[in-house]
Amino acid sequence: MKITVFGATGQTGQHVLQAALDKGYEVTALVRNPDKVDAALRIQHAKQLKLVQGDILDGEAVSKALTGSEGFIFAVGPVKGSPPDLPERAAQTVLAAAKQVGVSRFVWLLGAGVVDSRDEPDKIRKVMQALMRVFAKSLLESSQKAYDQIIQSGMDYTVVRPPVLSNKATQGSLTASYKPPKPSAISRADLGEFMVNALTEEQWRAESPMVAYA
Repeated sequence: MKITVFGATGQTGQHVLQAALDKGYEVTALVRNPDKVDAALRIQHAKQLKLVQGDILDGEAVSKALTGSEGFIFAVGPVKGSPPDLPERAAQTVLAAAKQVGVSRFVWLLGAGVVDSRDEPDKIRKVMQALMRVFAKSLLESSQKAYDQIIQSGMDYTVVRPPVLSNKATQGSLTASYKPPKPSAISRADLGEFMVNALTEEQWRAESPMVAYA
């Protein structure tokens, strides 16, 4: 399978990239700085991995990275210096480019603070969302706008919404549902594997589950 990964040098995206390559996929990764991709990984998977240099808000670069792919995984997250409206602007750019080149299937990473109408009510989550509206209001609002674009796009989406993430080693399989998870961290390695698997799994098409350990 040929896929594109956005955010492949990020803390979560690097695990997405590794999981996709381990499954034998041919991967095109859009990166701002190719030198940030592990040199050993590039050598080991030289026949599978193609790097396209560019920015996630550059529609031409995004289209180039998507051309020829059967699906894509979006794992771009905000970093120091990112514009506060990055999530919605990135969604607008990537979805438009995907439609242009004819790539409909994708898995998109957003936070558990994003609301879906299918979510089960939960008091703890309401408190967490209230805190986010105080300390990360712009990011939360922009992420929600990005989500609205995704579900209104008419495309073949899966949105994955994890709680707090950690850099710990893999800890096991993740479960997914609309029941808010406990506010405990999950491994980025496990999340990366879940997202790669979700790309070809039928049960989460047009779904936006929150993920957690069983």
